[in-house]
Amino acid sequence: MWLAKQPIAHRGMYDRSGVPENSIPAFERCVAAGTPIELDVRLTRDGQVVVFHDAGLKRLCNVDALVTALSYQELAALKLLGSREKIPLLADVLAKVAGKVPLLVELKSQGRTGALERQVAAALAGYRGAYAVQSFTPWTVGWFRRNRPGMLRGQLTCTYDDRKDMHCINKYILKNMLYNILTKPLFLSVHKNMLHGSFLTRLRQSGLPVLVWTITDKREAAFCQQLGFNYIFDPCQCSVL
Repeated sequence: MWLAKQPIAHRGMYDRSGVPENSIPAFERCVAAGTPIELDVRLTRDGQVVVFHDAGLKRLCNVDALVTALSYQELAALKLLGSREKIPLLADVLAKVAGKVPLLVELKSQGRTGALERQVAAALAGYRGAYAVQSFTPWTVGWFRRNRPGMLRGQLTCTYDDRKDMHCINKYILKNMLYNILTKPLFLSVHKNMLHGSFLTRLRQSGLPVLVWTITDKREAAFCQQLGFNYIFDPCQCSVL
């Protein structure tokens, strides 16, 4: 399975000199190199699926607004990091990649589960190429289990140490992926700082493919390979292929 073997480029093969993350040129570079792509998707105000990581537009577009507050027509007028590139639709990315390399689609779910999931499932249903979906939100993973059981679905997790707004019990449940008993993910995607102790033991005993993110040097990559885990790498800090 590609998901367990081929290192995946985090938000495409972008750089800091003109090729922004989650942009068409970043994905074209992956196609040229034969490298699988990790990308993020969100809904616009008018229900379009765009490829964009942050909830807000400030970092990448210097606009103080949320993606969900604008229509796609309004978003399409913005430029990524002062480049010529705009925020792409998922449909545009699928057409450009056209099955040439695998895709790992992270759903940035907000609010009630269903709207983004349905749109992504519909877009991928006719896609001729390898792909998988993943999310930090267990309810998203559960949605795919119930409605698209044939889709390769994964549960993301991290330490949640930076979430001061989250109750410690909820942090524990999410960090340890305890909802997996209900949502039945088919792979796991974990932050590299979690590869130790009893959590690492449980990962290795899970019998599921494991992805590690975000790898920034060859030492980290070698450690993942030693464990038998695949990884998502940062193309700005490490060209691990």
